[in-house]
Amino acid sequence: MELTAQEAWEYVNRIGPRLGYDYTYTPIFPQGRKDVAVVVHSAEDGSSYGYDVVYLVWKEADGTIRHKEIANSQATKDYIHIKSITVEGDEVTVKFSSGGTYSGKLWEAVEMQNIKTGATEDSVSTSFEAKVKLAMQKVVEAHCWKHPLYKPTRICESVVDVKRQIAAFILFEQIDTDRLTPYDEGWLGDQFRYSLWKIEGDNDPVQIYEDHAYIRPRSKSELTGTRGRDCSLRNLRLEGDVIKVTHFRGNRVEEQQPEELIFEL
Repeated sequence: MELTAQEAWEYVNRIGPRLGYDYTYTPIFPQGRKDVAVVVHSAEDGSSYGYDVVYLVWKEADGTIRHKEIANSQATKDYIHIKSITVEGDEVTVKFSSGGTYSGKLWEAVEMQNIKTGATEDSVSTSFEAKVKLAMQKVVEAHCWKHPLYKPTRICESVVDVKRQIAAFILFEQIDTDRLTPYDEGWLGDQFRYSLWKIEGDNDPVQIYEDHAYIRPRSKSELTGTRGRDCSLRNLRLEGDVIKVTHFRGNRVEEQQPEELIFEL
């Protein structure tokens, strides 16, 4: 069951120690999960003493919010900074560190806890896939153009890596034409645009590449001596830490050759 950032913040703000000058930081969620978070609470007296407490907060299947105190700096008075939180099954790993503001000594630590949130691998997978589908739909809606001769905007290809919470997709849209009817070809024809997008975790889609060009449907133009250029993107893959896609090199569709474009995640 989803644990909202507001719920996690209010919960820790309520249970955290009080010394007079206290502050609860924004909850940090692991990538792709919304049922567990780590929250740091600072308690200070405003003059000479204060410390941080690190809480792991999660929501169980019945909606009950639970917590575990996994670290505190009562002995050193140092500020604690969260480096990462990851989840594998029911095991949560939190890495945190301190610059040794008061103790004068830098330190790092790792805490591992087993919890029961009610989330399953299937539910997490379904959740991410649903987010990707909705995000792609919103991108399509934002790039629709009203013209009686335009082809509809659509997603050509998409790939989703549920385990790593990564997705990529190719968007097709028509952005211009010099044709006057559905039957003629115009001087240049239709201008199409293909763009490559990626989604990571809960982040919004980000465009990482685009190409656009004119191309006539059937015959060469008397003006240019070519049908135009094929700017399409095809054969989308996620391989390791890169996105690969096939593009066509050259300026004349009659002579273009496929090439592979590679983009780092």
